Amino acid sequence: MNFFITATVASMSLLMPMAAGAGEPPVGTNATTPAAALPRRPGPLGVRLQSQGAALGIEQVLPGGVAAKSGMAPGDVIISVAGTPVTSRETLGDRMRTLAAGDTVTIVVQRGEATVELRATLEQDAETIEGSVVTYGSVTVPAGYRLRTIVTTPTGGARVRDGRRPAFMYVQGIICQTVDRPSSPDAADTRIIHEMAKAGFVTMRVDKPGIGDSEGPPCNEIDFKTELEGFQAALRQLAAMPEVDPDRIYIFGHSMGGVMAPYMSAEVPVRGTIVYGTLARTWFEYQLENVRRQSALDPSISEADITDAVLAEAKTSATVLVDKKTLGDAWTRWPELRQPTQGIMLDENHMSTRSMSFFHQLQDLNLARAWERSTGAVLAVYGEYDWVTSLKDHDMIAAIVNRRTPGGGTSITMPKADHAFTTHASLEESVRAMGGGEWDAELPPRMLAWIDSIDGPRGVAPAPAPTPAAAASNDAGWTRLTTEAYPGKQDDIFFIDDKTGWYGNGAGKILRTVDGGDTWTKAWEKPGTFVRCLAFVDDKIGVMGNIGPGYFPGVTDPTPIYRTEDGGVTWTPATSIDGVPVVGLCAFDVVKVPFVNAGNLDHRPRIIGVGRVGGPAAYIWSDDLGRTWRQGSIPSIGAMAFDVKFLDERRGFIASATSADVAACNALILATEDGGATWKEVYRSSRPYELTWKFSFPDANVGYCTIQSYDPAPTASARFVAKTVDGGRTWTEVPLVDDHRVRQFGIAFLDAQTGWVGAMPHGFVTRDGGLTWSKAGFGNAVNKIRLVRTDAGITGFAIGTNVHRLRIPSVGR
Repeated sequence: MNFFITATVASMSLLMPMAAGAGEPPVGTNATTPAAALPRRPGPLGVRLQSQGAALGIEQVLPGGVAAKSGMAPGDVIISVAGTPVTSRETLGDRMRTLAAGDTVTIVVQRGEATVELRATLEQDAETIEGSVVTYGSVTVPAGYRLRTIVTTPTGGARVRDGRRPAFMYVQGIICQTVDRPSSPDAADTRIIHEMAKAGFVTMRVDKPGIGDSEGPPCNEIDFKTELEGFQAALRQLAAMPEVDPDRIYIFGHSMGGVMAPYMSAEVPVRGTIVYGTLARTWFEYQLENVRRQSALDPSISEADITDAVLAEAKTSATVLVDKKTLGDAWTRWPELRQPTQGIMLDENHMSTRSMSFFHQLQDLNLARAWERSTGAVLAVYGEYDWVTSLKDHDMIAAIVNRRTPGGGTSITMPKADHAFTTHASLEESVRAMGGGEWDAELPPRMLAWIDSIDGPRGVAPAPAPTPAAAASNDAGWTRLTTEAYPGKQDDIFFIDDKTGWYGNGAGKILRTVDGGDTWTKAWEKPGTFVRCLAFVDDKIGVMGNIGPGYFPGVTDPTPIYRTEDGGVTWTPATSIDGVPVVGLCAFDVVKVPFVNAGNLDHRPRIIGVGRVGGPAAYIWSDDLGRTWRQGSIPSIGAMAFDVKFLDERRGFIASATSADVAACNALILATEDGGATWKEVYRSSRPYELTWKFSFPDANVGYCTIQSYDPAPTASARFVAKTVDGGRTWTEVPLVDDHRVRQFGIAFLDAQTGWVGAMPHGFVTRDGGLTWSKAGFGNAVNKIRLVRTDAGITGFAIGTNVHRLRIPSVGR
């Protein structure tokens, strides 16, 4: 097995690759059918290999295979294939990827003292599963290259509901190794897939970049994010298949695949996730614990020696994981820690076949937070004789999920099982032959029993009510409310609960409701004021932002902020604003700031405001409910400010533009991680006439921002939404529509997948995180969408030329 334990010198420990039955899988056992759009490579040579220093020996020749037909024999050492020298599995694999099924090539081997040339005709290979159709396809990742997918679709009727089937996606562990091994039916992951296919599930596997048929950079050089994006793209494709029931999708994450799993289910909602042999704490913690755990498996090592190993590992991990350096850097600083190299399994820039950047990103993950934000039920499976991970992490995952969704998390232990799905008579035997025991045939039945417990028995509809996102899929649920007529776009609406709320418009009017929008009364009116934004901290105290003079015709009021203490009946100017004069505001946000109150941790509201369209840009905040305001600075590149969103008291964003001249400006997003003391650019569009408008963050990782285009050229018709999946550190553009008429305004997302964009001439709704959009049911020019969550469910309010309301009852109501 590709794993090692050190007695007195710590090394970077690894999550194990999944075992492929007894011994290594035959080379090249990952072929596909000729009709696949993604180019094929040849099938297996039909040999088991053995590294012999800088050479590759043949340990076994499988009967009937290409190698047997060409005359290869056990004991041969491969010198070259098709003219390319072979010194390792990696060089052989690289060469095989350049060849095609049907090619006849020369293979040179060393046989004793003789050098022998053999002719081999490469063959194709494809997996078969009784009762299922196996399809070799591909999925395109955000970077533009394709990954090989293997999808199995049952031909029988088990588990079919309304013509659709449940789906099961297998996510493999850390090693850069293909999952496409049709000649290894006894491989553990293949066994799991076959059992799930026979049980009536559509299944999917996907090869990592640069592995098997997959395009892209070498797997051993990619980072964690790149690999995750491939799995997320494949999961999205699986969920969109017409034969798949999107409400019955399950992920199986083995080892490092279990680390990927919560990020995948946060991106694409699933009904359930099964993880096996994984972790929930930081990678640094895992490394130290793993060295201690594995060192203790050797009875000859003393406790003092174990502690020495942990101390040495702390030095290595601190260098690589905290300082973001390489293993080689650690060895240079502490030569006594140097390990013998093992190819890319372990060298100065790789561990367990992966790059340093992979581990740098892995260390920065908060896996507990990821499980908090995951979707669906979770089964955490631990093998009793798994010496690579710990039961504690699996129990932790279940506990986190149970806090998120009571009853949603389950942790079980498979008796006598190791990390690679095989069983042994003892822990000592598992250490000697992990993956070489008996296949744990009890695992699939345990998985299926758990799936049935959350999905209902075979052929029976699931008991749980639809999720809010599923309930919102009927977008016709938006209903127009009776409000005072207004000739154009109205700007803001704010609710403190599902009953009490206010909206304002450019006519200087604020209207109030106490019955959820069924009826409205005029609370305040001041001609010459443009009510651009509203925010309330309770049913009495609130603030209103005025756009100010010099931009819209008829706006004469120079007061940028008004404040109320009686629920909006009376409004008084907020005159205590430090810094340069603030001309006008476009948006407010309210964030809770922690403080110590009489010896207890408490929170107080901070109201944050930004403005304005047309400039000048301003960023202000109040910690005393709007009585006094402090002013911060925005970088000069931020010439206008349209919206502000803070995830907590330190992390925030401003929707901006690079120039006050629309013809010269690009859309811009500024970010802060120090409470607004400093701001940096995290997104800028490449097209002129563009600016950002409004934010929506359904969680702390996923966020969206609308991008407006004022380009007069009819050919400039592509419209985009900016999206982040890493908490706003980076943003990508999601296509919305190709229509020159469209101008975007407000945005709101229920969760990472389901959300709305207000626009002219109509709005849009997505249920797949922005992959596809359709017409929304809340009318024209919606500038603000507020979602109010109560025990009864979610109520949405959208304001544009009219006011609309959407009600989504909570589960069970």
